Amino acid sequence: MSKRRNERSLIPLMTVIGLVSAPLIYILGIVTGSQIQLSAILTADSLSSWVAALATVAIAVLTFILAKETWYLREAQIEQVNSLRKENIRPAVSVTLKNSDIAFNLMMVNLSNLGKGIARNVSFKFVDQSGAEISEGENVIVDLFLKLHVFSNGMHSLGINQNVDSFLFSFYDLKGKLKGDDMFTPFFTIIVSYSDVEDNIYSNELTIDFAELKGITEIGGGDPLHKMAGDLKKLREQIERMTRAC
Repeated sequence: MSKRRNERSLIPLMTVIGLVSAPLIYILGIVTGSQIQLSAILTADSLSSWVAALATVAIAVLTFILAKETWYLREAQIEQVNSLRKENIRPAVSVTLKNSDIAFNLMMVNLSNLGKGIARNVSFKFVDQSGAEISEGENVIVDLFLKLHVFSNGMHSLGINQNVDSFLFSFYDLKGKLKGDDMFTPFFTIIVSYSDVEDNIYSNELTIDFAELKGITEIGGGDPLHKMAGDLKKLREQIERMTRAC
């Protein structure tokens, strides 16, 4: 690649030199041929023939340089068009672990396609800090992921802007299941592999480190809309009991 770039950087300089030197050589040959004396070895006709031959060679070299430059430009255009076409069909599958709006201790997992194309043959692999794959039964949090079919068996396709949300676990359910009963010890990476409609392979990854949750707190007691819906439900139940009593 560096050799091709060096060749391309020299082409404009060689082109300018060729354009300038070709007419100068031709004019210099005519002037020199008119001023030197004829001899038996080199006559004016033979000199002009040599000058014409040199000019022809210079023009041929210049033509070759221009043809090479045109080919490079064409190649660059093809690469640019292919790159734009690939970007227009490229998916971008993302995995996110987040707290639920209902309660801070409830964890939700979100799977989404943020790209411009459909993601096919989506698969997931879980690895530890050393890069070794985590099998079922080796990690409590990974086992919770693998209970979901999309993470254990993958997906055939994920459409553009398509989202898959699911409840994953509650921190209260993890009590006594983690090593040393420390909620901040889990650490692993989810590697997502997928392809576009032309079978180009891509990958993405999400590192989950529970230690990053240290010190994070919540205020307000959850989503206000959810609390309002609960209060309205209780009010409706009370009104129904009152109407039944009457």
